[in-house]
Amino acid sequence: MKRSIDATDLQTFLRDDSEPETKVMLVEREAKPGGVSLVNPNAIAKKSYTDAMELSEGVSNVNTAMHANARNKLDVIGRQMRNLQELMSSVFEETKLSIELHNVACNFVKKPGHIYHLYEKPSGQKYFGMLSPEEWLNAPHNYLGSYMLESDLSWTPARSIDGRYEGVNFLKQFFGAPHLQALS
Repeated sequence: MKRSIDATDLQTFLRDDSEPETKVMLVEREAKPGGVSLVNPNAIAKKSYTDAMELSEGVSNVNTAMHANARNKLDVIGRQMRNLQELMSSVFEETKLSIELHNVACNFVKKPGHIYHLYEKPSGQKYFGMLSPEEWLNAPHNYLGSYMLESDLSWTPARSIDGRYEGVNFLKQFFGAPHLQALS
């Protein structure tokens, strides 16, 4: 039966000073194993001091190796959990931003693949415009940023557009494959 570990078990296991148990377990002596009498039952019971030391050292080495192996695996799991937590946080932030931007006032139909520019009026109302600050001779309101509406209806800040397909860009450079150009 599997026993779940709790925080105390994990903390004890991960302590640097924790020493695994190295007690040597010897097989119980039987005078008649399987009902068969031994020729010299005393001979099999004799153990030298060095035998016990070697057995103890072997158990200690195995325990140390298993402990180190488990710590290495737990380190990988801990790093993955930290990365997943960071990814989860960025997903929440991106979702929050997309919801906020979808609720911004707009007098036109927004289409995926286009960049829209966010402005704020003195009244505090935010709205999307099609003209960038550079296209205005004198922008009438406070410019807050530009965003591209993605095909999945999420928003990408315009300053991040070049880095949004980092993996595909790497593959194009790595393989120099022209057939990957279609993925851009």
